[in-house]
Amino acid sequence: MKNVRLFALASTCLVASAPALAQSRGEDPEIVVTGSLVRGVAPAGTNVVSVSQDVVQSSGATTTAQLLQTIPQLGSFNDLLKQNGGNNFVTTNRPNLRDLPAFTTKANSATLMLVDGHRVVGMGVSVTSPDVDIVPPGIIERVEIVPDGGSAVYGSDAVAGVINFITRKDIKGVEADGRYGFGEKNYWTFDANLTAGHRWDGGGVYLSYNYAKNSTFLGRDRDFVRIYPANAAGVSIPYSQIECPGSTVINRINGNIYALPYARGAGVPGTANQCDLSDTASVYPENERHSVFAGLDQQLTDSLKFELRGFYTHRDTYQSLGIFHSNANVGPTFVNATLTPFPQQSNYFTSPGSPFEVHQVSFGWGAENAFNQRIALDAWGITPTATLDIGDNWQLRTMLNYGQSETEQRTTNVSSAALVNAIRAGLFNPYDVGSSNPAALAAVTNFQSYGNTRQEQFNARAIVDGDLVSLPGGAVKLAVGAEYLYENVRTRRGDVIPGFETSGYPGLSINGALVIPARAGLPLGAASRDVKSLFGELVVPLFGADNRTGGFEELTLSLSGRYDRYSDFGDTFNPKVGLTWKPADFIRLRAAWGKSFAAPSLLDKPETDPAALSWQTGSIFAFLVPTSVLVANGYPAPTGTNSNGMFILGSRPGIGPEKATTLSLGADLEPLPGLRLSGTYWSIKYRDVIAQAPFTNFPQYFAGFGGVSFFVNPSQARIDAAIAGAASISGTPCAPQPTCLYIIEDNRKDNLGRFNNSGIDFSASYATATNWGAVDFSVNGNYQLTRKQSATATAPLIDFLNANYSRLKVRTMLGVEIGNLRSQVTWSHSHGYKLNPVVPAAGGFPAQDRVGDYNVFDLFFRYEVPGEGMLENLAFTLTANNVFSKDPPVYRAQQITLSTNGFANGSTVGRVIQLGVSKRF
Repeated sequence: MKNVRLFALASTCLVASAPALAQSRGEDPEIVVTGSLVRGVAPAGTNVVSVSQDVVQSSGATTTAQLLQTIPQLGSFNDLLKQNGGNNFVTTNRPNLRDLPAFTTKANSATLMLVDGHRVVGMGVSVTSPDVDIVPPGIIERVEIVPDGGSAVYGSDAVAGVINFITRKDIKGVEADGRYGFGEKNYWTFDANLTAGHRWDGGGVYLSYNYAKNSTFLGRDRDFVRIYPANAAGVSIPYSQIECPGSTVINRINGNIYALPYARGAGVPGTANQCDLSDTASVYPENERHSVFAGLDQQLTDSLKFELRGFYTHRDTYQSLGIFHSNANVGPTFVNATLTPFPQQSNYFTSPGSPFEVHQVSFGWGAENAFNQRIALDAWGITPTATLDIGDNWQLRTMLNYGQSETEQRTTNVSSAALVNAIRAGLFNPYDVGSSNPAALAAVTNFQSYGNTRQEQFNARAIVDGDLVSLPGGAVKLAVGAEYLYENVRTRRGDVIPGFETSGYPGLSINGALVIPARAGLPLGAASRDVKSLFGELVVPLFGADNRTGGFEELTLSLSGRYDRYSDFGDTFNPKVGLTWKPADFIRLRAAWGKSFAAPSLLDKPETDPAALSWQTGSIFAFLVPTSVLVANGYPAPTGTNSNGMFILGSRPGIGPEKATTLSLGADLEPLPGLRLSGTYWSIKYRDVIAQAPFTNFPQYFAGFGGVSFFVNPSQARIDAAIAGAASISGTPCAPQPTCLYIIEDNRKDNLGRFNNSGIDFSASYATATNWGAVDFSVNGNYQLTRKQSATATAPLIDFLNANYSRLKVRTMLGVEIGNLRSQVTWSHSHGYKLNPVVPAAGGFPAQDRVGDYNVFDLFFRYEVPGEGMLENLAFTLTANNVFSKDPPVYRAQQITLSTNGFANGSTVGRVIQLGVSKRF
C-alpha cells in the first residue's frame, strides 16, 4: 500500500489531461463550446474537459449519476451518488463540482447542469436543481465540464462550474443494446436502450427509449456497514444501539443501563438489549427508470435551420430504513398514575417514589422494512431552437425551453406526539411493545414524512455572434444576447397521516383517550419569479497564425459579462477575464478571473420553507448536543431538570444570493506526439453561503457557530420570539419555562458565512499505435490545497482540510486495443486522512485517529464481432467494477443515517460483473 500512496502522490507532479477528460479545442466554427458564447472558440483561459461516448460505455454506468462517480473533480468521486433520508432534501441526484459545502441542506446549487447548452427545469422536493439521471448514458454523445466560474456566460449556479450533457443527434437506422449486471448478495442491475433515427436531405428525426433498474441491498449484506459501540454521556457502558426489540432502560439519574425485563432491585446494571439497526437499512436504493429522448432538425432554407428536442423521465426509488424504533422518558409517578393497564412497570424503578428518577426507555418493533422511503420523479421538457445565418459570418441563435417536474417522497415514521399520548393513556407499553393496545400501536406508526413539489420553468434566449473587426492576429469575435427566465414552485412538505395531506385529519381517540389530535392539512407553499438578463463576450486575438512571433505563437484575450435582474431580490453583474498564451507550439498557458453567483432558490424562501419548531426531550438532546463539549467551552451544564431542547428548521427571511470570486491558472503541454500534460491551479472564494449550521457535525458546529445558532439557558424573551416566529410547532413543550429549557438551536437556512477552497487539477495522457494495435494511458486527479470555512462574514476562517477530509483523488486508466478487442483497467484512489477529534476507544475497539486510503479497480472489455449480415455492427462488452470487492475504509463514529455507519472516504455496491450486447441495423 505504501507504493500505492507514492504513485498517487507522484501523479500530482504530472499536470495532466486524460483522453476521458481531454481539452476541447473548439475547432469547428459552427460548434459552441461549453463556457463560451462564441462559435468555434474554446473559452480563453479556461480548461474545458470532455468525456466521450466511448468512456461512458467503458465506465459500465447504467445511470448518469454512476458516470459522475468516476470524475475526481466531483464530490461523488469513488462514492455513491444516491437519494436517501426522509428529510425531503436528498431526493434527487445532483452534481457537486469541488464538493462545495451545504450541498444536502440548501435548495439551490453551485454547479450548473445543462443539456445541449440550455437549463433544465428543477427537480426534487426541497431542491431546484435538475437530476442528472434524466439523461440516460446511452443518449450522451459527450459530457463537457468547465470546472471554473461561469456566471458571466450562464448566470446563476455556475459558481464551481458547468456540466453540459450533449446528446446524440445524427442517428441513422436502429440501435439496440442491453446490459445485465450481478453483484454480491443478489444485487443486480439491468438497462436497455432502443434508438431509431432517419436522415433525409437537409434534416432528420430520432427517438430513443431507455429502461434501467437495479435492486437494493441492506447493511447486513455488506461487511463494511456496521454500527460500532460508542460511549454516551452519563451511561455506564459503551453500546451500539438500544432502540431494539426487547427494550432497554437508561436511568437518567445515575446513568445505569438495564436490559429488560427486570424487576425492582433485580436489574443488572451495565446490560443492554443491543442491535445494529443498519442491518435492515438499504445502503443503495432500488431504482426503476423510464426515459424518452426525441429530436427533429430541418434545414428550412440555405440560411435557416430549425431543431426540436424533447425528453420525458419517470423514476421510482425505494429503500428500506429498517424497523420502527423510538424512545420515551418516563418516571415512577407518571407510570403509577397513568399506566394502570401495565402495573408491572412500577417494578422497573430502582428508587420507587422518587420524583426525580427518569427512565429513558428505548425500544424497537415491526417488520424489517416497516420504516421505508419511496420517491417518485416525473419530468419533461421541450426545446425548439432556430439558427439564422445573417451574412459575413454573423449568426442569430434563438431558443425557447419549457419544462415541468413533480417529485413526491413518502417516508414512514413514528409519530412522537401520538407515542407520548398513547403512553400517557396507558395504551402503549414502552417496556414491552408487544403488550400495547393494537389500535394504539397502529396509530403511532400511521404516520409519514411527506413532500410533494411541482416545478415549472420557461426560458427564452437569443444570441447573435460574429466577426467584429480583423486584427493582424485574427478576427475579433463578439457575441451579445438577452435571456428571459420564469420559474415557479408549488410545494407541500411536512408530517402527515397518509391520505389526509390536503384535507386535514379529524383526530383519533382510543378508549376515550385522545391519541392523535386533529390537525390541519399541509399548507401549500408557492413562489415564483422572473429573471431578465443581458450578456456579452468579446474575444480578441492579439497574436495568431498571421502575426506570430518569438514567444507569441498565440495570445487571446476574452472579456465577458452578464447582468441579471431578479424580480425577488434585485440585480447582479458578473464579469470574467480570460487569457490564453501560447509561447511555443508545445505549450499553452491559461489564466482566468471572474465573479459568479448562485441565486437563492424559490425553495429557500420562508413562503415555501417556513420556520418549523420542535420540542425535544432530554434523550434526543443528549444525542444531538454533546454536553462535554459545551461545558469545555464555558457553557453551563444541564442539571437534569432543564435537559430539554428546542430546535428550529426552515429558512430565515431575506436570504440573498451566494457570491464567489474564482481564479484559475493553468498549462497544457504536448512535448511528444501522443503525450499531453495539463495542470490547473484553481481557487474559489465563496461568501454569503446559504446553509444550515452543521448541528449534526459536532466539531464544526461548536467550533464555528457558538452564539450564532445555539443559545444555552435562553431567556423567556428569546423563547417567546422563537415560538412567535414558528409556522408550525411539534413535540410537547416543557414547563416551567425558561428553567426547563437548556438550549435553543436555531438551524434555519441563511447566508451564514464564507468558504475558501483551492487546489490543483492534474492529468496526463499518452496514446500510440503499435504494429499489433494501440495503447493508451491516462491519469486525472484533484489535489486540494485549502478548505476553510467561517460561520459568519466576520468570523475567522477555520481549516477543515487539516483533518476529516481527503485531499487527493486520482483516477488512472490503461487501455490496450488488439484487433477488434478493447481491454481497459482503471484505478480510482481516494487518499486517507486523520481524524479530529479522535474516535475514542469503546466496546473493546482501540481509539481511531485516521481513516485509510480507498482504492478501487475496474475492468472493461469490448469485442466487435467481424463479419457481415447479422454479425455486422454486433459487439459484446464485459465490465467488472470493483473487481477485488474492496470495502471502503473503517470509520467507527456513529452517524445519523443508518446505512452510512462503519465506513468513510468512499462507498460502493461491491463487485458487479456486467455483460452487455449491442447491435446496429
